[in-house]
Amino acid sequence: MAIHGDSGEYEFLIEAVQMSAGVDGMLCEVGLRRGLGTKTIIDAAAPGRIVISIDPFGNIPYVGREYVGLIRLDYTNDMYKQVLSDMSAYVLDKPIEWIPFKMTDHQFFSRYFDGVPLYDFEETVCNKYAMIHLDGPHHYDAIETEFIFFNERMDSGATIVIDDVTEDFIDIAPVNQLFECNGWRLVKQGSKKNIYVKY
Repeated sequence: MAIHGDSGEYEFLIEAVQMSAGVDGMLCEVGLRRGLGTKTIIDAAAPGRIVISIDPFGNIPYVGREYVGLIRLDYTNDMYKQVLSDMSAYVLDKPIEWIPFKMTDHQFFSRYFDGVPLYDFEETVCNKYAMIHLDGPHHYDAIETEFIFFNERMDSGATIVIDDVTEDFIDIAPVNQLFECNGWRLVKQGSKKNIYVKY
């Protein structure tokens, strides 16, 4: 079964998962699309990890590039059904739990502000994150909102990967400054992705 993606430098996700291996919390991708980013995170995750994905699909208006504004891409509900089928089959024999959330990042932040409920013999709530891949809206305001939510729920050693960091997508300089001013360090800069670590 082939699970597809539309970016590059997926090895950055592997590195970010490995860097944060000793940090408590879930692994999360904002922007599931066809699933390759989440699959890569799952493959790198240690047994017992919780991996969540957040993506509304539905072909709703979306800022794919900072300088273009709202557009509609092909993130349809049919795509959601296909990726849900593909990913569910893929994780069937994996020693992790994958939880997809079909909603926007803002909706997730509002509804799961106090944590994500988990069920395994008992009910628990997790409000910690060890690794995040931000591949949702590509503009500063969205990334700032995502950063504010996750930052206060991430401990030292946690990692964030940002996708599409090139100037044709977003001006990454103020994003880097936001991270640096809040106790994060840019540890790897690629042609598509950046890795940041909380210190």
